[in-house]
Amino acid sequence: MPLFSRAKTGKVPRSADQPVLEAVQGVFDLTKAVPQNQAQVTGSSPITITTDEHQWWYAAAFRLQPKALRNWPSDARLLIRVEGAVQTGQVGLAFVADDMKKILSTTDEKSPAHGDATFTILVDPAPRSGWLILRNTAPSGKASRCELRAIQTFQAGPEPPQPTSRLTEVTDFNASTIDMTKLAAAAASAGAENSDDSFLEALRRKWSEVPTTRTMRLSTADMARMSDEELWALWSRVAEETTTGEGYSVRGWYHDLYRDILRGKRVLDVGSGFGVDGLTFARAGAQITFLDVVRGNLVIVERLCHIAHVSNVRFHYLEDLSSLDALTHDFDVIWCLGSMLHAPFSFSRREAAALLRRLPVGGRWIELAYPRERWVREGSLPFSEWGKITDGERTPWAEWYDLKRLRMRLEPAEFDVLLHFNLHQDDFNWFDLIRRK
Repeated sequence: MPLFSRAKTGKVPRSADQPVLEAVQGVFDLTKAVPQNQAQVTGSSPITITTDEHQWWYAAAFRLQPKALRNWPSDARLLIRVEGAVQTGQVGLAFVADDMKKILSTTDEKSPAHGDATFTILVDPAPRSGWLILRNTAPSGKASRCELRAIQTFQAGPEPPQPTSRLTEVTDFNASTIDMTKLAAAAASAGAENSDDSFLEALRRKWSEVPTTRTMRLSTADMARMSDEELWALWSRVAEETTTGEGYSVRGWYHDLYRDILRGKRVLDVGSGFGVDGLTFARAGAQITFLDVVRGNLVIVERLCHIAHVSNVRFHYLEDLSSLDALTHDFDVIWCLGSMLHAPFSFSRREAAALLRRLPVGGRWIELAYPRERWVREGSLPFSEWGKITDGERTPWAEWYDLKRLRMRLEPAEFDVLLHFNLHQDDFNWFDLIRRK
């Protein structure tokens, strides 16, 4: 059975080479929120929910309409995606039984640090009755307020096997032996499945639009039309919003942690984007090489460095993996914040091998990724579909990592662990490794 079944309802657009997801309508009605525990619900579409100040108390409930699911297979799962934004505090989403006591789903929590937020939960198996509930997850004594714009539901089939490429499945660390039939199939299809050129072009189409503030993305072309004053004002606003106040949990904590550590070090910023990390560390004395798959992004960051009078920087365009051979010196640190998880394991493994030729023993590999916990919470989707949940419609791929999978991707290099932990309610995980071999 396919992961997503067809339904008689509106389509969620997909690129031409991806299957079409079709939302199932009529499962929940956004306009019929039932307030709970003195919470306030205002508006119709979108709606604004202000919670009671007690932690874990329900704020609003949406009744499941069983007729919408009456023809579903018994092994189907219900994927629920809610679009909105948290303005104050922290709120969580879950699906509960009729008694409003037993939680039947995965849960998801968001705070203002997420900006425009997409809550995603999975009910397994799909329920025949119950309530979708929003609750206050801020500490007691603090109310929360959020806006909900849409509730989307999808029929998901039984949980698929771990969705890696066929080549990765053959070499997966969980396998005690190699299945020769699978190996032959992987070899036969590897050329089409792992075409570097086509995949890099898909990444360029996506990341020519870079995250700026916590709630906004801008295209490289839009930024290129800005004056120097406008561009620097935008960068400064982004840096402030993602490092201070509610944004401290986004970037501020690791800027404080690594600012002194990276001073004077040669750092390769892989997937540098808008340069918030790289330029911040360069201004603090690090020697930064910005590496990006989009040439226009590098042009924007070079302008920003010129405006900031920062000269201890270099720029390198990732045209293809062979272009990494032109990097001119070794690095003390390879900095990969959310960049390498957006490609199939086999591609990222080859990219890592090329990068590791420039990381000597004693060098550090620092990476931000998405953990398995988030993948499970958001429906255990194929990686070619999960990227659209995590990072938007044109994202060609998103793949989870844990320490074991990361170490496998970096083989034959070996690393000791300085830091490794999940953060932001299991939205991300952090790896700080030092090379020993």
